[in-house]
Parts: sequence; structure tokens; C-alpha cells
Amino acid sequence: MHSMKELNVEVLVVGGGTAGVSAALAAAEAGVTVCLAEFGSGVGGVGTHTGVHVYYLGTHTDMQRKLDREVQEIAGNLGGKVKGFHPEAKKIRLEERLAQNGVTILYDHVAVQVILEGKRVTGVVFESPYEVLRVEAKVVLDCTGNGDICALAGAPFASGREWDGVMHAYSLPPRYLKEEAEIADFLNFDVGWVDSSSARDVSRALLEARKVLWDLPELGDDRLIAVGSQLGVREGRRIVGQYVLTLEDLALDRRFEDVVMRCYTHYDNHALDLANESRFAQIWEGVIGAWKDRIGCDVPYRSFVPVETDGLLIACRALSMDHDTATSFRMQPDMHCVGEVAGTAAALCVQSGRLPRDLEVPALQRRLINRGVLKKDDLVRQSAPWLTLDDDKRAQRNWTLETVRRPEVQRRLIEALGTEQEGPAIWWLWKSGENVIPLLKETLAKSEGKQQRGAAMALALLGDRAGSSCLVRAVEEEAMDAPPGFERFIPPRWIACLILLKELREASCLEVMLDRLQRRNPTARLAAFSQILHVLHYLIAVSEQIPTDTLAKVKQAVNQLLAEPELGEDWQVNMELDTSIRWNIEMTAAYLLALLGEDNGYVILDGYMTDERAYARNMAHRLKARLRQRVVPQDERTEVQH
Repeated sequence: MHSMKELNVEVLVVGGGTAGVSAALAAAEAGVTVCLAEFGSGVGGVGTHTGVHVYYLGTHTDMQRKLDREVQEIAGNLGGKVKGFHPEAKKIRLEERLAQNGVTILYDHVAVQVILEGKRVTGVVFESPYEVLRVEAKVVLDCTGNGDICALAGAPFASGREWDGVMHAYSLPPRYLKEEAEIADFLNFDVGWVDSSSARDVSRALLEARKVLWDLPELGDDRLIAVGSQLGVREGRRIVGQYVLTLEDLALDRRFEDVVMRCYTHYDNHALDLANESRFAQIWEGVIGAWKDRIGCDVPYRSFVPVETDGLLIACRALSMDHDTATSFRMQPDMHCVGEVAGTAAALCVQSGRLPRDLEVPALQRRLINRGVLKKDDLVRQSAPWLTLDDDKRAQRNWTLETVRRPEVQRRLIEALGTEQEGPAIWWLWKSGENVIPLLKETLAKSEGKQQRGAAMALALLGDRAGSSCLVRAVEEEAMDAPPGFERFIPPRWIACLILLKELREASCLEVMLDRLQRRNPTARLAAFSQILHVLHYLIAVSEQIPTDTLAKVKQAVNQLLAEPELGEDWQVNMELDTSIRWNIEMTAAYLLALLGEDNGYVILDGYMTDERAYARNMAHRLKARLRQRVVPQDERTEVQH
């Protein structure tokens, strides 16, 4: 056993990844003493160790831009060409910058205990192969990615989706030499699912991903030269802060008085099982067709502050936000920015003698403006929602929560129904509120075809059943048209209508859905497994309305589905390589059977309780708990929030 050593600093940054390095630099540049503790043997995180060495969306700050220029200069001396930034050059420059600013770096140090004084975090105990180290600090920053320090401190958190607890898909990018260009590139493919808070599941996922690499058809004749040393984890714990950021906030470009940064992204959820996602996600992607549309908003300081803990700031992708937002607000530039905000805030806490939850936000905002994280205009600007019609510019603010209540604007929205602009039109009709319902009903009565269907969809979002028969007809006729966009993530209109019928608890499609459970015609927009899950979730939603004389038929159809030998085998790792989502389909079907009084449903769930895959066990536990409590979760309620 090693005797415990001690170290005292003003700011302790735990995690030297994308956000952690920025946090340490920002705090040190403000003049406080900083220790950066990292469980691995290098800094930079996903960009240097996972191998995702390009930027995709996100907000860039002055510090990031300067660092990128310096990395590019070093890369020129290393030889060869690399897509994006050179990961080794970035490691070199990050370590140089940390050293120049007097940051103490601790590699191979794993956080094992949080030091608490009541609810206040005052330090962290680390173990390494060489020592046990107690680091005390005035402010601790959780830059672990998964919110490990917050969890150790007892802060409440959420994980994964509401339905099954599943987190965003992970990757393990191979780096290869492109034969024709002699340039180092990488392939950021999705392997499958992982519970990133479980060391054993991460180990399993690493082994699984490395096996898949050899079969990737995309690599062709290109030469594999390296594989990321750590998983490309896109989601972990989400710590509950004083404000939980939502995807709707991003879509509406929400303003917050305590803004400390702005994020910029799109709904970059790689999940192909849309039926398992939240109500809002199904509407945004499946009904509005806005998967690829750019979004972003103010990020409030409150999202950095855990609700029940002090002396600690959330400073990574474990920021206080819902699952939908976590799939999107995770890009490297945004995480650089998150770290810079937290480091600046920590230094101000030290220098002002305040705890994080008592920090004067205006003083922090002034510092962030000086650093180029915020602009002065960010403190007084008006929201400019992202979805517009007729090529209107966002800055014109023709499309806001206020303007869409005007009669002339609502008529303009009605005219767009049934056109390529139907998605944004339905969105704004939904956001118009109940005062647009009479106009929608008038349109429903006087129009036909796609415009009539669009009016029915908007009415359903507002909780009105007047257009139900129109939606049912679209499902029965299997309407295959769809809004423009990335085909894999924009389902056909009959699925959009089914999503809305599910919201209304409209059971008229019961017989049709039993047929669709068995009869599938996969397309680029709708894989067989995806159709199955949409049907199962619809049946779950209307389960209490199934006539007694139809129950046996429903149970038989579900059991026949479960007997299919290749059920769920068409879930794709990438564009060509298939794997299986059978586990999820089986448990979703089991939940339905249990609701219908079938003991077999519980048997299936029990079988997954000891599965080697943590994400499968998590789903089984979640569904069994829901069955025990008989509590209808948020994403299964009839009301649609607007």
C-alpha cells in the first residue's frame, strides 16, 4: 500500500480531454494555481486519442483559433498529410501550453473518492500505479466526460433515453492512409451501444469494435495504420443542474440572462430506431423532418451548476441537458468552449471568494467577453429561431413564437402544407398554439391530398383529433413520400402519421398494424427493424383500448414476430455492415406482452437481467420497474407540450 500524499491547489480539473485542457488553460491564464488530473497518458481526448481529428459544427473561441493555428504550424514539421488537424501535433502543443501556464499535470491518476464537507466538494483522492494522492482545491471541475466526479459526490444524474436507458451509439475510428492521396484519414463509423459508465461494458465494446474493423468494406485497399486508443463515446451521465437544457431551447434559439456561451449544432442523433426516442425527437425528426437543420442557443451558467452540490462545476458533455440535446450539443468546438467557460468561472470563484452557485454571473460574462467566448451583443440580442419558410433569413425574425400568432402569418403557413416546406410549416403551426385550430379545421374541410394531411398532422400535434381519419388513411395507404433531407433519418409520411396517431391514442389502425408487424418492405427511409419498433410502440400506446376479443390475435402476432430467426438483424453498423438490434425488439415486445397479461413478457425481460451487455441489462431493469409501478412515463402521455 502507498502512503497518501497531498497536494493543494486553487482549481482542480479532473479529466484532460476536449473540455479539460481548455478549462485548465482558462483558469491558469486567469492567474490561479491549477492541477490537471488525467486517467490516461495524454491530453486532448476524442481528437487526439479516439482519432476524430476534424471539427464538425460547434462554437469556436479566440483561444481555440489561436491553438489551431499553432497546431497547424507544428504539423508542418512532422511530415505527411492529415485530414483535419494533426492529432500528434495537437498533443504536443496542448502540453506545451499547459506547461507554459504552470499547470501541474498528473497522468495515470484515477479519481476514486470525492472529499466532501457537507454538500461542498473540497477535493478528490486519486490512485495511480505509483501513489495515492489527495488533491484539495477551492473549486473542482468535472471534465471527465461522463460526470464521474459529480456522481461520486452524490449529484443526481440521468442516463440514456427515457424509454430504454440506451445511450448514443459509440465509435472506434480506424486511421488509415488513403491510397490515392497519401493522406491520413479516419472512418468515424458507429459500432453499436455501450453503457459508458460501466468499465466492463466499455471493455466489451472495445473488443467488439476491434473485431468489426476487419470487416469494414469502406476501407477497401486503403492501409490501416492505427486504431483509436479509447472509444468514441458520444453520451454518458447527464448531471442534473440548476437548468436542464432542451432540444426545443436549441430549436428556438432560446435566450438566457445568465448566458455564458452559445452552442451550434444539429440534431446529430445517429440512432436509427426512432420509435425508441423521445416524443420531441420523433416530432422533430419524424414529423418535421428537421434532423439536419442547424440549431443552437444560449447556454446558461445554471447548466454548469449541479443542483445539490457546491464547490464543483460540470465542465464536459455531462452538462445539465436532456438526452435529445446530449446527442447534439457534444461537438469538439462546443466542448472546448464549455471547458473555457468553466475554467474562467472557477478562477473567478477563487478570486472573488465565492462558491460556484453564488458567483456573480455579470462579472463572469465580462471576463468571457474579454476572452472572446461571448460578444457584447450576446447579452442583449433577441432570439432568432432556426426554422424559416420561403428562404427568409433568421435575422429577419419573421418566424418567432410571437409572429406566428398573427392571422396573416398563419395563413402563409397553411399555404405551405403539402409542399417541400411542410415540415417548418407544421412546426410553426404547432407553436402557434390553440388559436390556430379553427383555421386548421377549416383547411381540413376545404382542402384535399397532402395539404389536408398536413392540416391533420398539425391538429394532432395540438391534441385535436379532428383529422384522425385523414392520418389513418395515410397509414393504411402506406404513404411513402417524405420531407427533403437525409433519407436514413427522415421516415415516410405514413410513419409520421402513425407517430401522431400514437400520441392521440387513436386505436383505429390496430388491424393494419398487426399486418405491418409481419409484412415489411424495407426502403432507404425505413428499415424492417425500425418499422417493427414503430408498430410495437403504437400497440403499447393503445394497449388499454384493444378489444377483449382481439387480445389473442395481438398476442399471437407478437409471439410470431419473436419467433423470426433473423429478427432485428438488419440494424447497420454503417452503410453496408449489418448487426443486430434483436435485444431491443424482444424487450419492447416483451413489455407489450406483459401489459396484455402474458407471463412470457416477464420471462423475456428476466432473461436479459443477466445479459453480458450492460445496456441490455439496463433496459430490462427499466422496463420491469415501469411495469411494477404502472406509471406512465413522460414519453407515453397523450398530451403534446407546446
